[in-house]
Amino acid sequence: MTGVNVAVTCAGVRVNPGDIVTADEDGVAVVPIARAPDVLKKSQELDDTEHRMLPFIEKFRSIKEAVKQFGRI
Repeated sequence: MTGVNVAVTCAGVRVNPGDIVTADEDGVAVVPIARAPDVLKKSQELDDTEHRMLPFIEKFRSIKEAVKQFGRI
């Protein structure tokens, strides 16, 4: 069966037309288009937190200190 703009299932994950698919050496992520704004906001928040952690990691030479300060890696 072939088609254009039809839903498909890849490795058990449904991918609908318009969904965002991204991949790197760590894996693949599918973001339903309706959730894209929320996922983008959360991604930006996590990126900001990670950038704020860098000085702590460099200063204390310890990820434990950064986790204590920010609550996550």
